[in-house]
Amino acid sequence: MEIELQYLYRSNDAMMVPAELAGFALAESLSFEIVDAFWDTQDLRLRKTGCSLRIRRQSNLPHPVLTWKGPSEWREDGARQREEVEVPIDHVPVDAAEILATLRRYHLWELLAPPAKLEDDVVLECIGELKNRRTSHLYVQGLHRLELAWDRITYPVGEPEARLEVEAKRQRAARFLADVARDLTSLYGKKLVPAPHGKAKELCRRLYPELFT
Repeated sequence: MEIELQYLYRSNDAMMVPAELAGFALAESLSFEIVDAFWDTQDLRLRKTGCSLRIRRQSNLPHPVLTWKGPSEWREDGARQREEVEVPIDHVPVDAAEILATLRRYHLWELLAPPAKLEDDVVLECIGELKNRRTSHLYVQGLHRLELAWDRITYPVGEPEARLEVEAKRQRAARFLADVARDLTSLYGKKLVPAPHGKAKELCRRLYPELFT
């Protein structure tokens, strides 16, 4: 389960990293490069049902990661919540047959197919990539963990985008997200705007405006 706050950063000022956040102490920081490739049908059936299928190549990880995300729900604290399954894979699939075989091998097909009503012989294609320079910051309080990420995103078309995301790394930590939201508003003020949608949807809006609005 993924539970996170998502914001757009509307400023040219430096992206500051607080030493504390909602009573959590900063414990670790990392910086790395990400390339996300999203897969879907030609008519974007996954995206239109609120789902996404992504293969991530991350500079600090030895293998690509295949991720399925289900439709999201808004929580009262302003966070988005959705089912998420991630599996490391040994290589990036090169075509529709290979991505389907990979999905079945890792038992993701039964999660992905029903919401979008995908047939067994459906053709999935890489619909676009985005590049991201991320700094990730881990905050701890006892056994609870939160991750704050600054993302500097380059899309295939249009202007680059800066985002801030805070994810509860363990589900019990999600109860602190309302306090996190208040702290972020206090720290950054009008520089932060709640993101109306995620990065996958923004990619589709830019690349396929005639199919997805």
